[in-house]
Amino acid sequence: MRQGRRRPPLRALVVLAGLSLPFAGQAQAQSAETVTPFPVSTVTVETTTHAQEYQLTGTIAALDSYSAGFRDGGRVISVNADVGDVVRAGDEIAAVDPTQAQAGFNSAQASLDAANAALVQAQQARDRAASLLERGSGTQADLDSATESFLTAQASRDQAKARLEAARQTLEDTVLTVLRDGIITERTAEPGQVVGAGQPIGTLASLDGREAVFYVPNVRDLMNVKGEDVTLTPLEGGEALTVQVTEVSPVVAPNGTVTVKAEIPAGQGRLYTIGEAVVGRIVLDQPPGITIPWQALNADASGPAVWVLDPATNRVALRPITVDEYHSKTVDVAEGLKDGDIIVTGGSHALYPDRLVAVKEVP
Repeated sequence: MRQGRRRPPLRALVVLAGLSLPFAGQAQAQSAETVTPFPVSTVTVETTTHAQEYQLTGTIAALDSYSAGFRDGGRVISVNADVGDVVRAGDEIAAVDPTQAQAGFNSAQASLDAANAALVQAQQARDRAASLLERGSGTQADLDSATESFLTAQASRDQAKARLEAARQTLEDTVLTVLRDGIITERTAEPGQVVGAGQPIGTLASLDGREAVFYVPNVRDLMNVKGEDVTLTPLEGGEALTVQVTEVSPVVAPNGTVTVKAEIPAGQGRLYTIGEAVVGRIVLDQPPGITIPWQALNADASGPAVWVLDPATNRVALRPITVDEYHSKTVDVAEGLKDGDIIVTGGSHALYPDRLVAVKEVP
């Protein structure tokens, strides 16, 4: 008896049918994707000459300032100036207790008086010894001794005079006076406080000359701003003033900033107040180069890259680029692109090599 051909179990047929369904669906999806281009936005690469703008907030400072303090210190008995006061050369701004200095001066004066008296006596003794020697009643040894005493008394008088002069200077230094016209910008001492020698009791700024001081991040080519024009505008609004950058510090501060100063010539523009906040704007012309929107920037395994569209086939390819500098909204490209290249900006997140795209119109 012939045996018929065995049929596969019904369950196996169901499984095979189920396995074949996804492959068919995937093929249909791929076919649909090939037919339907993906919409993207593009820009055409072009070499341009652009300017880099820097805008920072700074403060107005005096062109020249110095700290004022007592040479010998002591207990402060008066402070006659406050922040913002305009003082003139010779004005008294502070004083310390002069009691000890006055006692030292009186003692030095008494010592000088005694030295003068001793000098007079020594001079008279020398004159007598010389007279006796001329008459034959004295000896040369007596005259030599009297002359030596006179010279010693003269040296003592000179020393006493120098001590008196030092004591007078110490007494005068108990009163702190202004060396030249200025304005008080800081007060650091109060009556009753004991200060040491040289300890500042305040800071004075010159009345003539102002400068704008900015603390700038340590960016590339920062030294190139020296000598460039900077436009100053009060933070609260007002008249703008254009001056030149006069100093760029070669030292980077611990917080990573660099001090940049712009001197304001006397009589130019309105009078800025020390401590006033200003906005400084500097525009620097940059060499010709290629700049792309930040939305176009992508990456591959080697680094930054962009999607480049082939207008003949409407397909894209990922091209590596070398970035020269990053900005807030744009990227400067050093290598990898040329004029006329079409790069994708919007929709680049969904692309893959050789994908068909369609450029959508941007209103």
